[in-house]
Amino acid sequence: MNNKIHIDNSQFMELIDTLATQITEMKFGEGNFGEDGFGDEVHFRVMKYYNETYDEYEGLFNNIANIYSDNER
Repeated sequence: MNNKIHIDNSQFMELIDTLATQITEMKFGEGNFGEDGFGDEVHFRVMKYYNETYDEYEGLFNNIANIYSDNER
């Protein structure tokens, strides 16, 4: 698969964000993601998990499906 598929950056980010948010909410509880009531340590862990999940799914789309943001051009 040599031809990269480029989609609008905002759509690409929304797709990856939606997946990362759903996975994070499954792990930490729906409605708790992004809440300030956790305290700094837990909030940091949630955000770290979200960021790692986002990066992982972005990589999967890039490396397996050959789908990229149009910012990658």
